[in-house]
Amino acid sequence: MQFQILDWDSDFFGVKVARIPRSNLDIHSLSATLAELKRQQVRLVYWSSDSECIDTDVKNLGGQLVDKKTTFAIDFSSVDAEDIAATDTVEPFIDAMPVDAFEALAVQSGEYSRFSVDSNIPNEKFVALYKTWINRSIRKEIAKEVLVIRDQGRIAGMVTLGEKNGRGDIGLIAVESGFRGKRYGETLVRGAQRWFIENGYKQGQVVTQGDNVPACNLYKKCGYAVEKVAYFYHFWL
Repeated sequence: MQFQILDWDSDFFGVKVARIPRSNLDIHSLSATLAELKRQQVRLVYWSSDSECIDTDVKNLGGQLVDKKTTFAIDFSSVDAEDIAATDTVEPFIDAMPVDAFEALAVQSGEYSRFSVDSNIPNEKFVALYKTWINRSIRKEIAKEVLVIRDQGRIAGMVTLGEKNGRGDIGLIAVESGFRGKRYGETLVRGAQRWFIENGYKQGQVVTQGDNVPACNLYKKCGYAVEKVAYFYHFWL
């Protein structure tokens, strides 16, 4: 398959969007595929490459490196029981909690995302995308659980939990700016690990942006190790 038209993305962004599934294309094959997509009136193309491309080659094709997509993985057998001891600080989401607080956190969690980095995507679309993501997570459509930290009655942080490739997967995670410095990020990750272990998962993963240094350092601190890095490009045709 040379490419795949993405119906949901196309509807959401209001332009025809496609994905190139092969990650090992040379620049000539990539150029030919993009030319065909342009003939089919595709406007935005996603491509994830195994290696970083020459910047000028990408720019000449209308592309931009928007993410060094970094996958961290962990074997839960390596987690110290003391590190994930139960605490009253972390609790599951309940319907009485204010959804707008979670929407604000979700937008903060996407600060380094490719949909924020790509200046061709309107900010209101980026915001709407992350609000959609957290609302679908709260409704358990794309997440199995949402864990929360409250501080003096206010929503201070949250993390969404799901499953990918049989692993316990951390989706969105964020701590409200006014509550940072209290190690709530680490507490949320440890709470996520405890939930995954209690629900039978042997391994875990989390995908984040390579440029999000605080997040990368947090996952390393909690025992995750880099498994792979993919170079994610957007092409506007």
